Amino acid sequence: MSSVVADAPMFGREEPRLFTPALRDLTPKTTLGYECIRFATEILGIELLPYQKWLLLHALELNPDGSFRFRTLLVLIARQNGKTTLVKVLIAWFLFMGRARLVLGAAQSLDIARETWQGVVEMAEDEPELRAEVATVRRTNGEQELRLHSGSRYRIAAATRGAGRGLSVDVLSLDELREHRGWEAWGALTKTTMARPNALIVCTSNAGDLDSVVLNQLREAALDGRDETLGLFEWSAPDGCDLDDVEAWRCANPALGYRVSESSIRSSMVSDPPAVFRTEVLCQRVDSMDSAVDLHAWRDGTDGAARLSQRPAESDEDFAERRAGLRIVACLDVAPDGEHVTLSVAALGDDGRIRVEPAAAWRDTLTARDELEAMLDRIDAEVEAWFPAGPAAVLAPIMRRRKRAMEIKGAEVAAACMGFADLVKARQVLHPGDPLLDAHIAGAARLHQADGWRFTHRGPAPADAAYSAAGAVYAVTMLP
Repeated sequence: MSSVVADAPMFGREEPRLFTPALRDLTPKTTLGYECIRFATEILGIELLPYQKWLLLHALELNPDGSFRFRTLLVLIARQNGKTTLVKVLIAWFLFMGRARLVLGAAQSLDIARETWQGVVEMAEDEPELRAEVATVRRTNGEQELRLHSGSRYRIAAATRGAGRGLSVDVLSLDELREHRGWEAWGALTKTTMARPNALIVCTSNAGDLDSVVLNQLREAALDGRDETLGLFEWSAPDGCDLDDVEAWRCANPALGYRVSESSIRSSMVSDPPAVFRTEVLCQRVDSMDSAVDLHAWRDGTDGAARLSQRPAESDEDFAERRAGLRIVACLDVAPDGEHVTLSVAALGDDGRIRVEPAAAWRDTLTARDELEAMLDRIDAEVEAWFPAGPAAVLAPIMRRRKRAMEIKGAEVAAACMGFADLVKARQVLHPGDPLLDAHIAGAARLHQADGWRFTHRGPAPADAAYSAAGAVYAVTMLP
């Protein structure tokens, strides 16, 4: 039975924020959801949550000929909101009501698929009416199978390129679709349903990141309406919301007030990195789960005002007038392989926020060596910062002879990176939306060292633009 969490003064939203609308009124004649809900209540003794009932009614909608309207269901919802319970109920209903000959459950690991399978087995063994229909339960690792006297079966598999081959499946359950980083497993598993006339593919997950290619493409296809047999049901927070927006919490957590408490969400907000909180609790797609910088906050800081660094077509007089009163600092960094160099500038604005942007970038250290001093002379910054203990040391002869050079080294490197991320999160950093800087910020992950962390890069983009931006912001905060 569902129960209300004592310390939750609010409840999650029953209806998803994004969903494929029903084609007609949902009645016992137009959806099998009513039958599944009765099965859960009267046979399993489970009182489903309001959102679970809503989802079953819409997900099991029928065409006029009695077939399922949807062939693929994509259900996105924040963690710990009861989606596994819902999947177990749905699978048990298909099996014991004779609506599927073969159900196949798959997840990124066999252990996760086994958890759901074991839950269905326990449901069957706990209810005398269902237990009488069980023929065999095979628990051998890798061969788990629940078989009924009717011949219906429930098997599990790990989501691999060879999974399910040779099977003809009526219901395919795919858990945590966000973990599918390629199409091999999806192709192997979903093709098992092609020969079944009324097959259903049930995909459940919370939001992923840029590498969740299968989830992201299915979601885009559902939103575009390109596939009429694909149904999207997404409980998620609106894009760009603040982390502490309680209405956003309600949108992503329909079990709030039943099995999820407000205090547990608030605790996660304080302890989790922003990217983790957004994808796990707010069910929002992020660029990277281990992103060092809150990318939503970074995007909020985009400001297309005139740049700090001089544009080629701008006169010296215009440039001097625009920069009057600003205390400009610069910072240089080099990618570990020496194949990219970035010089960034920053200044404190009248509103107390710091503006930062790339002033110059070079494809290699040889080119930078030829042009760096002339660029620094033109910028005429009060401070010229750099990281002498890192790859930028190859340009030490140039930086060390500069009269305004500032070395960021030792514990100051972590302080610069962590302080930059903190100021971005507080919406105290402005930037012009430069593609280079955006890419390096998006690709910057945390490299933990001792009690702090510094930037490292993930994926193809280096992080020298992120380092130079962080160093420039750090230098601004250190100005007397």
